[in-house]
Amino acid sequence: MTTKEATSARRLRVVLVLKTNRGCLWTTPHVDALLARGHDVVAVLPPGDGRLRHELAGRGVSVVDSPFDFRFRPSVHTLAGLLKLRDVLRALEPDVLHYHLLASALAVRLTGLATRAARVHMVPGPLYLESRLIRLLERITARLDTVTICGSRFTARRYRELGRPPARTPVVPYGVDTRLFRPPSPAERVEARARASAGAAFVVIMVALVYAPKRFVYKGRGIKGHDVLLEAWQRFNAEHPDSRLVLVGGGFDEAGTEYRRELVARFRLAEDTSVTWLDSVDDVRPYYAAADLSVSPSLSDNHGAALEAGAMGVPSVVSDAGALPEAVDRDACWIVPKDDPHALVVALNEAYAEHRAGRLTERSDAVRDRIVRFFDSARAAAVVADVVENAADVPIARAPDGRLISLFTETRLSSETTAPDGFARYLDQGDRLCVVARTGDPDAGGGEELRPLPDYRGPAGLLRALPRLVPAIADAVTRAEVIVLQQPGAIGFLAAAVCKVLRRKYSVEVIGDAFDVLASGTFGPAGRVVANVAARLTGWVVGGASAVLYVTNFVLQRRYPATPGRFTIALSNVRMAEGTLLDKPRKWLPGPFCVIAVGTHEQLYKGHDVLLRALYRLVEARLDVHAVVVGGGRRHGELVALAEALGIADRVSFIGQVRDRRLMTVLLDSADLFAMPSRAEGLPRALIEAMARALPAVGTCVGGIPELLEPGCLVEADDDEALARVIDRLLTDPREWEQQSRRNLELARTYEKALLDERFSTWLSHIPAALSDRRTT
Repeated sequence: MTTKEATSARRLRVVLVLKTNRGCLWTTPHVDALLARGHDVVAVLPPGDGRLRHELAGRGVSVVDSPFDFRFRPSVHTLAGLLKLRDVLRALEPDVLHYHLLASALAVRLTGLATRAARVHMVPGPLYLESRLIRLLERITARLDTVTICGSRFTARRYRELGRPPARTPVVPYGVDTRLFRPPSPAERVEARARASAGAAFVVIMVALVYAPKRFVYKGRGIKGHDVLLEAWQRFNAEHPDSRLVLVGGGFDEAGTEYRRELVARFRLAEDTSVTWLDSVDDVRPYYAAADLSVSPSLSDNHGAALEAGAMGVPSVVSDAGALPEAVDRDACWIVPKDDPHALVVALNEAYAEHRAGRLTERSDAVRDRIVRFFDSARAAAVVADVVENAADVPIARAPDGRLISLFTETRLSSETTAPDGFARYLDQGDRLCVVARTGDPDAGGGEELRPLPDYRGPAGLLRALPRLVPAIADAVTRAEVIVLQQPGAIGFLAAAVCKVLRRKYSVEVIGDAFDVLASGTFGPAGRVVANVAARLTGWVVGGASAVLYVTNFVLQRRYPATPGRFTIALSNVRMAEGTLLDKPRKWLPGPFCVIAVGTHEQLYKGHDVLLRALYRLVEARLDVHAVVVGGGRRHGELVALAEALGIADRVSFIGQVRDRRLMTVLLDSADLFAMPSRAEGLPRALIEAMARALPAVGTCVGGIPELLEPGCLVEADDDEALARVIDRLLTDPREWEQQSRRNLELARTYEKALLDERFSTWLSHIPAALSDRRTT
């Protein structure tokens, strides 16, 4: 049994260390995820009563009083407290020490070395990194973290600037419970506004604890920006007296409570009937339900209250501080410069105008959709649990000159094409790459960058090539330092079989679904016959892998699950380079309309024949539409003939294969709708590239397409009637067309190269050497 398998098979003891027993309730979903996996969780908290202590105790978590008060002062008392904390942690015998907040992190780093436990620091906010002194301290001490989980991309960038590698700084948001926080029903909203005596008023809400000014950053200022909002509010309310401001949140501590009193006095809030300032409440949902707009004017923040507001469908105005811009849909919310009351007034005026026109609520769906997709706390907690489990088994350290990764792929290469875009990312962390693939070039030599395999085409060609193919694959496996197999495909399967015989470890990229391709009938009746066999073989390869990368979020995972306890990651192989994405959504224009489809014609699994039949229906219905079909291959002629037979040849432009990215961008920008009527897919690059150009799209319910498009934009494969119906609806409804343009562009932004590179570095750190079991910190 390997070290990793042993880790997953045993019950881990995770010790949670926090400097407070009152706040940090956002840690409870992480505790729930760990408990659900059968791990033992113990919490070390300051003595005394507190809501966090009650929440943990209610989950059956043992709570131990910390002998250290988490106050770092140059005194004997501090040293004595740290020594006692060291003894407590040592006695608990943790496998993993898990901690949040800077004071907790410093204490565990100094005392946790007395144990052999892995150390996982999760960073809730980037404020302290704005201090030069603390940045210097973190540059030194953060190296003692096994993993530093960053609560936002903003925080991750700051830690990487301090020298922490991407593999040690995964990005996982704290998130929000999107089942608990949901948009109110009309009746619930009416009731909430009635309780708040809101009437027809424009209600603005700010939910935040009040923190006293810090010593090291923003001296004299509260970081949540209450003063910025109150200054802006006095100007705004003077022009719009029918508006109400509701502030929810008391002082974080005694100093915060005193600062709150200062703000009340400074802005004369006791005399201002437009402002209601409530203390902290157990449930903020009724207040969001009554609100029209949320404001987060922080000087420094993580994702802040924008997550809860967005989950409830309330649009936000946020400052551009820290990670706040990551939390909002840029087209449905407002982002203003921090510490700029004038810019905040402008945003409030725009929101007010939309409210009075009855249009502000139209932003609700887009706001909610972003939070559900990217900030659901249950999914985030599962990722945190993954990181904690993996930290207990520290990944293999790389050699100073990087590892040589052998990638076995079904892609056919030439000597001039050794590292396509999908492969080049293996080089980004200093590793070297050898692509093991078929090549039609008889002069292609072997070497470190390309190890050629005998070429073949089709099942019959594979059978004829086996006597030469198997020895070539075996030789490549024998020479490999690190092995990654792409699935589905015969080369990956044969390499896995050789690995089993030679007792080599391998990892797998699942980039498509052999079952869907074969069962669709693309390869004829014989393909349907062997579809189940191909699926079982792919499942066997995935089941034997030490680590698995899926290009989908859930589709391929369900069909080809990894062995429990093995490292898995969902990560697209599509990366949008800088400049690929359009700056803003498109505006609908009346016809004539252009529908574009992109894909190979080597087989017909891209469904372009279905699109042509749908186009025929649309033309018969007198919709002024034509199609641009991009792609080439041996069945291209059949599609041209079908267009002529249907009598729509004058409505179709067959472009052939396009390799020039600039030309493809021009074609996409000239179209009004992207169509992907595929019979089988993995996660389609062409669709994401179209979405990056803010194109509305229609697709089929196969592969990873449902992860990209809304249900209303999906049809069953081979249903040209339904395809025509959805195309007609999207092209002729300006409001839905523009909504899909905005939504698709926002989703495509999540495939930006820089964001995915962060996660790919985590994948690289978890693919093991073919032979070595050695692991180091």
